[in-house]
Amino acid sequence: MAFPRSQANEAVDGECAQQTPLSWSVKFCVVGVTLMSLVQAMTFSFVERMGTDRGFSVEAITGVFIALGLFNLVPPALAAALEKRLAANWVLVLGPIVQACIALLITLSVEFVPFAAGAILFTAVMIFTHTFAFGTLARLDPTGRATAATPAMLMVGSAIGPLLGGTLVKFFGYTSLGIFAALLGLIAVSLFRQVRAQPVPA
Repeated sequence: MAFPRSQANEAVDGECAQQTPLSWSVKFCVVGVTLMSLVQAMTFSFVERMGTDRGFSVEAITGVFIALGLFNLVPPALAAALEKRLAANWVLVLGPIVQACIALLITLSVEFVPFAAGAILFTAVMIFTHTFAFGTLARLDPTGRATAATPAMLMVGSAIGPLLGGTLVKFFGYTSLGIFAALLGLIAVSLFRQVRAQPVPA
């Protein structure tokens, strides 16, 4: 707030103010990515605690996290290879659905194998979908404002997710995480369905 003002600052502010407003497609995509980030943080924050409370050994849970770290090397390369082959609109719509299904798998599983499989796959869905969302935002907003804001979209979800998840777990148990993730996923799907992945005329 106390940063010194100069004519250069005012010139830049004036230029930004004259830029066209972001389209509704961009705004829908931004909110959709934020909701997916919220589901990611809300659920993943409690994976270790869920596993412990269900009687899985520390060694088994540690092995899940190691496998998860290795598996997460795949989605970025896969998304880059398929970017020209898959329609971004479909990836954006299916991403929240798959994410919600895996969240339900994690929160409802009492056996180790489905729990571990869900935990290993969970983060990969967000990474893969976000790659297509990032490309869509770059095409929709030639000014680069939306793509520059993607870290903020992820951080909003990461900041709110653990608090929201902890509140749900405290009052309703782990199952509520999956149910709420499904509700947020439906909202994200409805938003992504409104996105038209076509570039805006310069």
